[in-house]
Amino acid sequence: MFEVEHVTCLSTSPLRVWTAVSDLGGFARWHPFIRLSGVASEGSAIGYTYYTTWLRKPLTAPATITRLRKPTEISWMTGLRGLMMLEEAYQIDATSSGAQVRHTTRCWGLVSILAARKMKGRILASMEESDGALERYLRPGSKAARPLSRGDRRVAKRKAR
Repeated sequence: MFEVEHVTCLSTSPLRVWTAVSDLGGFARWHPFIRLSGVASEGSAIGYTYYTTWLRKPLTAPATITRLRKPTEISWMTGLRGLMMLEEAYQIDATSSGAQVRHTTRCWGLVSILAARKMKGRILASMEESDGALERYLRPGSKAARPLSRGDRRVAKRKAR
């Protein structure tokens, strides 16, 4: 088992960050490679799709919301039992200048034991990229932060499947 953590400080309100990370259908608006679907409530089953450059097809698996503490924490777990399980979490804390986002990914199972060193670096790089995308999305005046048009919602919905 191993855990990777990335901390980002954002100059926006913690509630605005919470809204972005807890809106599962809206993940497609800012996250570069994860699409989530379903309702964010603790214990609920959700859809999880990971788009990667090293595989031709996206990886799709069922996931479960493992923790939901409004408006500060959300996490979900996905994977194949015994082979590789992954739990990803966002913890949001208020700071004097906005919000601090603690993004963690915890992995366990046979694959994580065998490839831990290589996986840690890749996971950290993807977390840094996604946290940067979240920061750009929440930046005031960002085009991505505007409501999606009907056509864009259809495209986002298709990507989430």
